[in-house]
Amino acid sequence: MTHSWHTLPRPDGAAVRWRSEGNGDPLLLIPGFGGDGTCWGGLFGRALLRRGVAPVLYDQRGLGGELPGDGDPAMEEYASDAAAVLEALGAPCSVLGWSMGATVALLLAVKRPELVRALVLCCGTADHPALVRRFPERFRVLLDEEAPVETVSDEVLRLTVPPSWEKNPAMMRSLRRSSRSFFSRRERGIRAQQRALRRAPSLAASLGAVRIPSLVIAGERDRLIPPGEGEALALGLPRSRLEILPGGHGLIYENPENVAKLVSDFLGGV
Repeated sequence: MTHSWHTLPRPDGAAVRWRSEGNGDPLLLIPGFGGDGTCWGGLFGRALLRRGVAPVLYDQRGLGGELPGDGDPAMEEYASDAAAVLEALGAPCSVLGWSMGATVALLLAVKRPELVRALVLCCGTADHPALVRRFPERFRVLLDEEAPVETVSDEVLRLTVPPSWEKNPAMMRSLRRSSRSFFSRRERGIRAQQRALRRAPSLAASLGAVRIPSLVIAGERDRLIPPGEGEALALGLPRSRLEILPGGHGLIYENPENVAKLVSDFLGGV
């Protein structure tokens, strides 16, 4: 059963919204760059629900029709927003972060470990600054505030859509129109995320202090975050398990059933 959206006002004037998609074991889904709470796709959410996991959808500030706030948010503010959602849910709860959302989830686990029962990090890294220095071309468009927002939208699509979707021109045209429209309407929130990513802290030195059971998922053909970043995460987290799956940065679209099974089996064993 889908529940209604709840709005949480934040101290700096921002507001975020969240809702639960079912009555199972709650799992807060923190989206990646440019994604709101609906970015996960229906197949992944339904696969979780069939396995007794209730997705909790969460819009990062400025991306879900809610207020972005007066300041210029850093990663710490995004993590604080996620903490507020967990408190509203009745923490501790499990958390899944994808891409930029994995950085937010990891920072949440570092700052507020009492709120996180289990941690799933999908296509993420512990050291975003070092990764950008190693692969500047991969992040050039994503982090360029001078690039037209439609160009940024196209780059996000290029990095996340499965190869099978690219073979369907009509589908790609529809996705491109929808994504460009969303990015244009939420440009203020997109630009804020770009600035936050450029200032993202390295969390590599903090991994050893995270005692939360963790599942790290990486895509072997990820064009943005190489699977070696997942291996480094799993090596640094004391209670972790690593799974490298066939696919790219959009694993939840390419392998929704496999990812959902990995997640539900992991949560069931925590």
